[in-house]
Amino acid sequence: MKLETSLCLATALFIHTASAAPSIPRSTSPFRIDVHSHVIPDFYTDALREAGFPVINGAVTANGSPLPSWSLDTHIKDMDANQVNYSALSLSAPGVSFLAGNETAAIELARQLNLAMYNYTQAYPTRLGALCVLPLPHVDAAVEEARFCLEALKFDGVGIYTNSNGTYLGDRSLDPLFDLLNNRSATLFVHPTAPGCGGAAIGYPPGMSEYTFESVRAMENLLFTGQRRSYGNINIIFPHGGGVMPFVAARIAGQAAVVSKGSINASDTLAQFRGYFFDTASATSAPQLWAVKEFYGGDVSKVLLGTDYPYVHEAQVQAGIKAIEPGGNFSSEEMAMINGRNALSVFPSVVGKLGLGS
Repeated sequence: MKLETSLCLATALFIHTASAAPSIPRSTSPFRIDVHSHVIPDFYTDALREAGFPVINGAVTANGSPLPSWSLDTHIKDMDANQVNYSALSLSAPGVSFLAGNETAAIELARQLNLAMYNYTQAYPTRLGALCVLPLPHVDAAVEEARFCLEALKFDGVGIYTNSNGTYLGDRSLDPLFDLLNNRSATLFVHPTAPGCGGAAIGYPPGMSEYTFESVRAMENLLFTGQRRSYGNINIIFPHGGGVMPFVAARIAGQAAVVSKGSINASDTLAQFRGYFFDTASATSAPQLWAVKEFYGGDVSKVLLGTDYPYVHEAQVQAGIKAIEPGGNFSSEEMAMINGRNALSVFPSVVGKLGLGS
């Protein structure tokens, strides 16, 4: 699809009249960038329903969780209520992988989602950015979509899932995509999805506990296949405080040092894991925050604010944001880093968008 046609289609897909974006408070309020918030356009919900996803109590359900209602206006209103200055929009699981058997349909839905997010960001250019949706497991098409979103639409980064129909990050079939991202020092936001092994969640919603293990599976595979080592320029974000990684990192490092596992030096393993960024979405209890802080050796420069809105509804978002500072016993300087400053290192274009200077 030609760029001119795509951008015209973007306008047709979404027409929204917005007033000038409100100015960002810089003295009386915290400066907050939410790296983990989601869009749920009606056409995406319809696509899931048409694909046979169950409707429970009137709500389409994916990966065991009902999709909440969402609108752009409400998203901005709830950002204001929680003093969030800027949100990076992405699509939660399952993405478009449910269309894996129909490559054309997967490509078209991914493009429709990306053009919709483009229009959202144009309606509120100083409030919203976007992380593109990829038509995986179709790697060649994913490379082209990532290039289009980064170059033509100027997205903040790329969204991906821990696995796509059982193919985990780290699989070398994904090298062409990682090569593109690495050459651009791009940011990759990794969202968990249902595990690629049937029955792992033993009938419970995968988001309840399996998502936290999914992040670890992806990080393990990136380690053992050498893919992360090959593509070190990519800024990679894992949500939910890195899942259970802060609790099991030392165990994995010890096992990775065993010859049969690849004989990887334990300190190298831990250094690779600590090179990832973790967000705070659904990870705002004291034990979680202390574990994250200890995992990074007391350095919070890779801890990012994330909310998981609207899957975590506004009242819970508010409570979670308030819990971070006391839960982790963070200083005011550390909170300034977590709330927004750290995110500027993975979303450098935001500096220009918000007029923050060099």
